[in-house]
Amino acid sequence: MQGPSKKIKILICGILPPPNFGHSMVYKMLMASSFPKAFDTKFLNMQFWTYGTHKKVTIEKLYKMVKYYAVFIANLLFWRPRYVLYNSSFYRMPYLKDLLFCSTGIVLGSKLVFHDLGQYVRELDESLTGIKKSALRWMLRNMGGSIIMGEKVRGDYEGLADPKKLFVVPGTAEDSKDIKAEVSKNSHQINILYFSHMSRLKGVYVAIDAMFLVLSKHPEIMVTFGGPFEGQEVNSRLEELQKNFPQRVRYMGYVEDKVERTKIFRQADIFIFPTLRDVFGLVLLHAMAEGLPIVASREGTVPEIVPDGTNALLVEKGDAKDLADKILTLANDSKLRQKMGQANRRRFEEKYTLEKYGENMIKVFQQMEALYG
Repeated sequence: MQGPSKKIKILICGILPPPNFGHSMVYKMLMASSFPKAFDTKFLNMQFWTYGTHKKVTIEKLYKMVKYYAVFIANLLFWRPRYVLYNSSFYRMPYLKDLLFCSTGIVLGSKLVFHDLGQYVRELDESLTGIKKSALRWMLRNMGGSIIMGEKVRGDYEGLADPKKLFVVPGTAEDSKDIKAEVSKNSHQINILYFSHMSRLKGVYVAIDAMFLVLSKHPEIMVTFGGPFEGQEVNSRLEELQKNFPQRVRYMGYVEDKVERTKIFRQADIFIFPTLRDVFGLVLLHAMAEGLPIVASREGTVPEIVPDGTNALLVEKGDAKDLADKILTLANDSKLRQKMGQANRRRFEEKYTLEKYGENMIKVFQQMEALYG
């Protein structure tokens, strides 16, 4: 064990922006928090992910893997970190890459800590057979710990890992209250905002179907979409909505600039997040920071982030009519929108600030030190 006068060494294997998406933003915020100052940290920026190639194996990715693995090995052998904090989502496609890095870390004596930003360890285990399944279970038995995003995720590890090695740390997002982004709003209009990846799994088709119902019933509602397209079909469906409701449907594209993003959120009156597959939607925190009422699907840890009835109106996954009805409920009740928006701002300040995130992450490694002695 390292001497009491020395800071604990932690090698962080993650990804930093660009692009701006869930995992990269988590690590951007982690490195901006008090966490790096509390420990002796190094960051290995493993830049594999892009919106265009996230489901493909490419020569460039293979080259990067060899390069990152060499740096990883050098750090393990010569820097000798006590912990490796490793970004893992437990998907089938990157599994062999994760197995290579994580098993190496364990064999070479570091305590491997999964930074589990997904909730799919059970799905991965059930999809594997033979040596691959055995290797996954070996890693989970021998890991130092797994940092998960919510209490719901604990159940996915049941029978696969020691419960004492699971640590819940919710995500965080930049507080936009001090960002200068002036906007003008039409007091007679209600603006609905969808701001996420424009993909089936994020619920964009559910959102579009719901907006056909909403816009036909409420003439003072408009909708804004923001985010990168998954494919041409999404574009076609959105164009159909725009054609049916001209001047009432906007598409803002992929927005990286935080000032522009803040303007878009401040122009909104209701935020929607009808995701079909998620564990922790960081965009919910942006909406909460701006004091927006929310309509979201019951998926992953969403009910933990925004409790139903007080901070959001939650809907069943994939139910466009339920989504439309809840949007109209908020659109027709300005007092409920205000009350829910204020509750979201308070909850953000209590649970999801950068300061709170840094404190929570520091506490995890302090708990692991107590666990391992």
